[in-house]
This record gives sequence, structure tokens and C-alpha cells, in this order.
Amino acid sequence: MRRASILFLLTILSLPALALTASELFQQVNADLEASPWQARLVGSIVGPSGEVQEADMVIKVLPAEKIVRIEFQKPDALADNYVVITPKKVYNYLFLTNQVVVYPRQKARIEGLGFDLSRVGDLQKLGQEGEVEWGEPQETSLSGQPAWRVVGRTTDPDLAGFARVEVWIGQKPVRLLRTAFFSASGQTLSDLEWTGFEHTSFSREDLLSFPPDAEWIEKK
Repeated sequence: MRRASILFLLTILSLPALALTASELFQQVNADLEASPWQARLVGSIVGPSGEVQEADMVIKVLPAEKIVRIEFQKPDALADNYVVITPKKVYNYLFLTNQVVVYPRQKARIEGLGFDLSRVGDLQKLGQEGEVEWGEPQETSLSGQPAWRVVGRTTDPDLAGFARVEVWIGQKPVRLLRTAFFSASGQTLSDLEWTGFEHTSFSREDLLSFPPDAEWIEKK
């Protein structure tokens, strides 16, 4: 009887694990991202307003409870010291060279100096829920020697979405974004960013929505 129990246990342990869906994986990622304020450094490349590929280096700060995202640019050089604050209703572009804050309605989101809407980078689960992206099954792989999942998604309407394909790498322990890459219908890289220096931290709404007191404000409709 004891031997039979041991054999049964070994059989159960040898069975393959249930497949993890993209939706379940993104839920795990979001559970960590929504737990408290966090920041990360994104390094790689992103397309410019004229279609040219530029080196990218930026720090992203997120306040999940308020759904506020602040992106501080170090590269491309043309955007150095600029930053963008994305809120549920408005997008604030601070332009360092002219000391201006250009404000757009959220539905007409635009980040000055870029040819790709960076706000899409953090909407992976939402893209699938709204039917904008059809996600494939996560595939086990590795990135920079770290065990990871790779998930590929394709849009149902590239013209509306602004991209045709997205590839995501997610670390297994901890379950966290490692890399996101977006591509056009022709295969051009629109954005390819590695997520590094992730940490949960503490900041307020006022911290993220701070601008120079002498900046000129320009409201776009």
C-alpha cells in the first residue's frame, strides 16, 4: 500500500504543470505593480517623430492608486531633461529647453518628440481585455541568463493601435517585466525597452505632478 502511494505521488509530480495563459501571467505582473508606488529604468530604442530609431534611456515612476505615470527622459538627446506626466484625464509634457508645460487631453495623448505612444507599454493586460491584442501562449525562455516567459501579441487593427505586434519578456522569479518590444506592420521596431532597476518606493501625487513654478503652460484641445 505504501509503495503504491509513493508511485502515485511520483506520477503526479511527473505530470506537466498546467499551462499558464497570457492573461493569468499579466494578472500576476499587475498584482505586483499595483501593490504600491514603484519606479524602474527603461533602456533601449524608440522611434522618433520622423520614423528614425533613437537610443532611449528613461526613468518611469508610477502611482497605481491614482493611475499617474511620470516618465523622465535622459535619452534621446533631444528629450534630455524633458518629462511627461500621464493621468487618467490629461497628459502633461514638460519641455526643458523652452520651460513649457504642454497639456493634451488623455484621449489625444501625445508625447512631444516621439513617434510612439509610450503609454501603451504599461497597458498589456488592458490591451487583451479590450480585444485590441490577441495574445499567444507564454513560452518558457531566458533573458540575460534569467528564466523568463516570452509572450507575443498581434493587434486586430494595426492602424488603430499604432502597432502590429508586441513581444513581452517576463521574469519568473519575481514575476516582473523584463523587456517590451513593439513593431509596425512592416516589421519596423517602434519601441524596444529593457526594464531595469525596478523598486517599490514612496512618492505622492504632488511629487509626480510637480513642474517648475515659472514654466509657461500651453493647453491643447
